[in-house]
Amino acid sequence: MTYQLHKGDCLGVMRGMADNSVDSVVTDPPYGISFMNHHWDYAIPTVDVWAECRRVLKPGGYLLSFASPRTQHRIAVAIEDAGFDIRDSIAWMYAQGMPKSGNLKPAHEPIIVARKRAKKVTPLNIDVCRVGRPAGRHPANLIHDGSDTIVSLFPNDNPGCKPHRVKSSAESVERLQEKGWGFAGSDKIAGYDDGDDLSAARFFFCAKASRKDRSEGNSHSTVKPTDLMCYLCRLVTPTGGVVLDPFMGSGSTGKAAMLEGFRFVGIERDEAYLAIAKARIDSAAGSDLV
Repeated sequence: MTYQLHKGDCLGVMRGMADNSVDSVVTDPPYGISFMNHHWDYAIPTVDVWAECRRVLKPGGYLLSFASPRTQHRIAVAIEDAGFDIRDSIAWMYAQGMPKSGNLKPAHEPIIVARKRAKKVTPLNIDVCRVGRPAGRHPANLIHDGSDTIVSLFPNDNPGCKPHRVKSSAESVERLQEKGWGFAGSDKIAGYDDGDDLSAARFFFCAKASRKDRSEGNSHSTVKPTDLMCYLCRLVTPTGGVVLDPFMGSGSTGKAAMLEGFRFVGIERDEAYLAIAKARIDSAAGSDLV
């Protein structure tokens, strides 16, 4: 699959892109909470930035943006003011999180789901994101990391059975297909091999974090699991489509786009992160997992 990486401010780069030239926008922007005192997280993206995302996005196309629980309302309003329709919010639940003094321990991040208006409604790619079992459950607006901490929050009709979690990335597709998992029209499989486990966690997509994401020279403090980014790209991008990430960071969206067989456009102003992103995306582009 092909990709383009741009060094610079996302607003300036996008202004040089053609109208209606990308199929989806999947991004993890600054949250405006000064996370770990990083300079890039002092402010949320402006309405002008989201308006450029809307201009380059094809009619009916989707934008997925991570946000902080503290500032999701500000990011959502900015996206809406740019002309997008807010369609939903996906909750990503995880066990790892660093509480600041006097605050609750963070255990989830919202993902804003927005769509560019069009005469013809563009549906989400439900069938390629169905969860587990041959029939496949309809994907929900909740995703979890499969950790024991998070799974323990779900009801379980057989609490004596420890869940056997299955990686949902392309790496596990062949093994799961041999077990009879899957569904018509897709080679991507997500979910749980639940066996005797009756935890309700099996009804939701499990994006399990990987140590490999951190072992690729990746020093970015907010890196997202590859499984999670693959799922999100798959949910909103048509076959062979172009995914845009205007806040690329260390390239998790681009890596996922390559693994899922999409094209990719990434923008990053930090040269160090750009180098890391290029290495990760190069490796994924040459992978035999697509």
